[in-house]
Amino acid sequence: MATMMNVYLKKVFQKTVLINNHLFKKHLLLTNATFSMAMGIAGDLVQQHYEILTKGEDKWKPVRTFHMSAAGLTTGVLSHYWYIIIDLFIPGSSFRAVVKKVLYDQILFSPVNLTVYFGTVAVLEGSLKQLKEELIEKGTKIYTAEWIIWPPAQFINFYILPLRYRVFFDNFISFGFDIYSPYVKYKCKLKSEINDES
Repeated sequence: MATMMNVYLKKVFQKTVLINNHLFKKHLLLTNATFSMAMGIAGDLVQQHYEILTKGEDKWKPVRTFHMSAAGLTTGVLSHYWYIIIDLFIPGSSFRAVVKKVLYDQILFSPVNLTVYFGTVAVLEGSLKQLKEELIEKGTKIYTAEWIIWPPAQFINFYILPLRYRVFFDNFISFGFDIYSPYVKYKCKLKSEINDES
């Protein structure tokens, strides 16, 4: 009985290693992009479901979910390359290197990532004219919230995890932002919209 259990566990372990190598080595870009897109979809579905239940929204908006999936895809690809680049310029995982990576990530990359997020949605919605205003007003809300979550999360990410798992970890931490970002994008009005209503 114990021998059969050992053989079974060995097969499970071998299969797990094979899947891990397939996803996080051989097809890392595809894995990172797919997980990011899936989290964009999941976050928007949670947010829309909440809006339907609490705010009396009529129904699910599949086009909005598609836009969030596209934003997840573009930011996932961007994050994939960002983690490679930052490791090239700041190698290692010493305390000093990790602090530098966290600061560069939050100060330099996060605004770029938000610009890609809002830019992707603006292109899909044909609303490039209000992109700057959205980045200043709505992007600032998200960026401010990011300062609470991301520095400690990224310290763990850069200090403990190998490069191939960083976007994957990033996606699980950002699930809250995948719910919050569609709320800010679609429910927070711009100052110009409020002035037009007055």
